[in-house]
Amino acid sequence: MRFRVSALGFPLAAFLLAAPQLFAQETHGPAPLDPVTIWKVVNTALFVIGLGWLMWKYGPSFFNTRSASIQKAIQDATGLKIEADFRYSEIDRKMAGLADEVRKIRQQAAIELERDHARFREETRLEIEHIHHNVQADIDAFRQESTLRLRRHAAQLAIVLAEHQLRDRFRSGEPEELVQDFVRLVEQGKN
Repeated sequence: MRFRVSALGFPLAAFLLAAPQLFAQETHGPAPLDPVTIWKVVNTALFVIGLGWLMWKYGPSFFNTRSASIQKAIQDATGLKIEADFRYSEIDRKMAGLADEVRKIRQQAAIELERDHARFREETRLEIEHIHHNVQADIDAFRQESTLRLRRHAAQLAIVLAEHQLRDRFRSGEPEELVQDFVRLVEQGKN
């Protein structure tokens, strides 16, 4: 109750003390108050009293609401600042470890590259061995085919040569000797 009286009393007292100076004219000596001036003073006093009452009635709730919203904004800003500081510290921590991270990534890349290089070398070695084996098999096949052709050719040449020798012998008149040789060979083959 005491607060209410002082809340209304302060603006009223301030008005009553300041009213004579507010409405004073530049005349020397006290000025008489005419009826219009009295009504102006009463009207101003009613306005100040009404304004004081409105401030007393709605001022605390307005200022409490405003204070609460300011406090909430401060808390939100503090929370945002803490979150920003946390993110900043995380970024600083990551940036501090960035050189180590880059070094690790480079080492892993070098290991991967060496592993891939070794794998490619092994695949290339196996492919070369496979090609070498196939080439060797082809060479062996060509060699066998050439040997077979040479044998056939040699056999054909031997037959042609034998044929020429037989013809030469028959022409020379020794057929009996040939028949005797043939008989001996046949007899030896039976034994």
